[in-house]
Amino acid sequence: MKTRKHVSRSTFVVFGFVFFLFAALFTNASISTGVFPTGPDVMMIGISVVAFCNANLLPEFVKKDERSRVIKEKGMFYSYFVLIGFLFIFMILFQFTAIQLDGYQTVCILAALIMMTVFSSFVVVSKRI
Repeated sequence: MKTRKHVSRSTFVVFGFVFFLFAALFTNASISTGVFPTGPDVMMIGISVVAFCNANLLPEFVKKDERSRVIKEKGMFYSYFVLIGFLFIFMILFQFTAIQLDGYQTVCILAALIMMTVFSSFVVVSKRI
C-alpha cells in the first residue's frame, strides 16, 4: 500500500529561510574570525537557493509530464555551459593568484555554484516554456 505525502510550497520556503539564517550565522562567524569563506557557509547559501527554487518548481515537477522532463533537460544543458564558464574563471583567477583559497574552500564554492546554477536554470527554463 502506497501512501502519498503532499509537500507544499510553503515547506520549501520555510526551509529556504532556515538555511538562509544558518548561512547568515555561519558567514558572520567566519567573517568575525577573519576566514571567509570557510566552506559550510557557502554551501548553506547554495542549499537555501535550491530550497527557494524547489518552492517555485514544485507545481511543474509534481506532474512528471513531458513539460517537466523538457525543463530538466534544457536546464541541465544550459547549466553545463555556465559551469564551464565558472571553471574557466576559477582557472584564470588561480593562475594569476588573484584569489587565495585552499582545496576545501574551492570545492565548496564550486559545489554551491553547481547547485545554484542548475536549479536557477530550471526556474528560468520553466518561465520561458
